[in-house]
Amino acid sequence: MKKTVLINFFVIIIFFIFAEIFTRAFNLIELQGADKNIYYTENEIILSKKNKSFKIFGKNSKTDEYGFRIPLEKFSYKKDKAYTLILGDSVTFGVGVEEKDSFVGLLRKELKKNLLNTAIMGHNVKSYSYLLEKNYSKFEKRIDKVVIFLCLNDIVSYQGVAFKEDLNKPKIKKNFIENYLKNDIFFKLNIFLREKSAFFVLLKSLITSPVRRHYEYMKILYEKENNLILFKSYIDKIVKFSKYNDIETEFVLLPYKHQVVNRCKKEYLKPQNKIKKIFNFLNVKLHDYTFNFCDYENNEDLFLSYDPVHLSKYGHRLVSELVISNNIIK
Repeated sequence: MKKTVLINFFVIIIFFIFAEIFTRAFNLIELQGADKNIYYTENEIILSKKNKSFKIFGKNSKTDEYGFRIPLEKFSYKKDKAYTLILGDSVTFGVGVEEKDSFVGLLRKELKKNLLNTAIMGHNVKSYSYLLEKNYSKFEKRIDKVVIFLCLNDIVSYQGVAFKEDLNKPKIKKNFIENYLKNDIFFKLNIFLREKSAFFVLLKSLITSPVRRHYEYMKILYEKENNLILFKSYIDKIVKFSKYNDIETEFVLLPYKHQVVNRCKKEYLKPQNKIKKIFNFLNVKLHDYTFNFCDYENNEDLFLSYDPVHLSKYGHRLVSELVISNNIIK
């Protein structure tokens, strides 16, 4: 009996080892999660530490002296030129792709501009408003252009699920029972495994259908009037600050994968319609790339595998081409 149990145990271990090797070898899915040690909070806004090298979604990343993502190779800004401030969340940061393959990296190379990529996982309209004012002052008013890449989940004003724990809260030692019974064990196990095991991420994705599930969750946020009011107030605040300081500001809206693979059927576009209504009310131009994504022939390839919103290198390429063709950054 013991021998049978032991054999079965080793068979299971060997299976998972080979499954992990196979998943990684054929690049079936990207690792998820980020090293939270590189983040800190300032006035309830998550920021990245300066001059750090780290991994996020399994890809090597690097921050500059301001805490912004920059190329891995030697890099410096052109101090004699003005800056373009890029605001966004994990999509704009470019999780799951190398910096050179992100749309900010592609634009940086193509346009030879000083692009400040302030984007971080979990950022939202509240973050954008704060970072606009903070960095306009920091760079001594040398920011002459701001481009804000909106995702549909930016309507919420709290930080993302990747930062469930308070980063500023001191780490209090707890006894064994408190650690494993009072704390969210499964949450911590999920965070650990999605950062370490590609096969776990794949298996979880196949079981939980994250593309549809995340869209359904996000769609509910647009049914709450308070969320829309708060979103509108932050957009209005950003626009007024930009006008007062004579900063040219552009807004770009990016879709969810579930909308795109369903070819932008009317019933899937209610969030975009509500956002457009807000921008129309404020008389602010919005570049909505939803249909550009939907019209792409193999549009599923524009996103990371089994991911509800983050772009593949093909999706980043499309965004960079649209930004250039629309003269959003010249």
